[in-house]
Amino acid sequence: MNTTIATRRNDSSMSPILTTIPIENVNLGDYSRAKRSARHRPGVFGIRWKLVGVGAATGCAFGLANAVGGELFARQAYPLVVHLPLVVYLCVRYRLSPLLAILGVTSAYLSCQFSNWMGIAAFAVTDSQVAYYVARIITTLGVFAVLLHWASDIGPRLAIKSPTELEILLILPLVYYIFDYATNVYTTLFHSGSVVTVEFLAFALCAFYLMFLAVYLREYEAKEIAERERWMLATRDSAAIKELEAWRQSGRELSVLRHDMRHYLRGLAALIEEGHTDEALERIDALCETNDRTAVRRYCANETVNIALSSLSADINAHGITADLRAAVPETVHVGDADLFSVVSNALDNAIAAASAAPEGKRFVDLDLRYEDGQLLLLVSNTFGRAPHMVDGMPVAQHTGHGFGTKSIKLAVERMNGNCQFRINGDRFELRAVM
Repeated sequence: MNTTIATRRNDSSMSPILTTIPIENVNLGDYSRAKRSARHRPGVFGIRWKLVGVGAATGCAFGLANAVGGELFARQAYPLVVHLPLVVYLCVRYRLSPLLAILGVTSAYLSCQFSNWMGIAAFAVTDSQVAYYVARIITTLGVFAVLLHWASDIGPRLAIKSPTELEILLILPLVYYIFDYATNVYTTLFHSGSVVTVEFLAFALCAFYLMFLAVYLREYEAKEIAERERWMLATRDSAAIKELEAWRQSGRELSVLRHDMRHYLRGLAALIEEGHTDEALERIDALCETNDRTAVRRYCANETVNIALSSLSADINAHGITADLRAAVPETVHVGDADLFSVVSNALDNAIAAASAAPEGKRFVDLDLRYEDGQLLLLVSNTFGRAPHMVDGMPVAQHTGHGFGTKSIKLAVERMNGNCQFRINGDRFELRAVM
């Protein structure tokens, strides 16, 4: 009795329904393509009727094979007359990758186990083939409804996965598909009692779990790295905007003070006449300190570049560094102020930190920033005390406390669709960036 059930478990009378289960899940492609083409699509119900039509066509092909060659021939030809045309249809009609189409078809085949076991249970209770098929049909419709309601967005989510991830997800349904046809359709190994045959599925499940675990951990680590990079850029943007705005505000205050210097001097004179010379001197010192700290030297026509280069002049002087800073940037460029300020100031800050570790008399920093052919070209060169260790073209930081380092610069430049390069050239460390 069990043998009879086993030979009928792949009966194609279920196929026109079963083979349509994954199509609804994957027919939209990736999210962006679905949004772009939504207005040109016939609607959800139109898509479903097309899929029903495909199921009917493949069912007719199976029926023809059954009429021509008999039941055994039809079952053995089932992958060629039903599954293969379905994969081709998904790839051509919905522009799915072959991996995604095969994953959908083999997953649908794997989902037949729900209806198969319900059919076996019904047959065991009633000893009726009619009950077997009725149970399978009802279960199949139920599985289809559940997938349609709860898993309708699986396709778009899978469409944006990498080929490696799809291959890992495909292993289990594909192995089961091949195993079932090899041992239950084309041969009778499944019922032979062979130890190899019985243990193979357990082995396949273990191998799938280990590979899935490896991919999951890799994706989790990649997600963690991406989250840290996102936080780094967000923090960098916030700090750059605040610092840039602080410099601009100080500049505005000094500008107002210069225009109103007469009232300021009268206030100082009044303090001196009243004998409050200490307070007057404190105000003069505060004014001088503020002016020195926020004085913006004009390197070029771009205010942001001028502020970025001027903001570190005190550090350059404090460490006894000989600096050659050159800039030729127009007033407006295609790069945002926060990005430009952050990249230039971080690059110069890193150069100052490295050069300050060099012996006295050998502390040099050169920076050249210019605008050519619609692009910003940045070259920063500095001496160092100890050559940085390079890993995959990136220097490994040997100190902290100097901005976000070269990693932040690289991320910021790449976000602006540019590229950068770090290298050691003799006794100099160089940063080259195109933005």
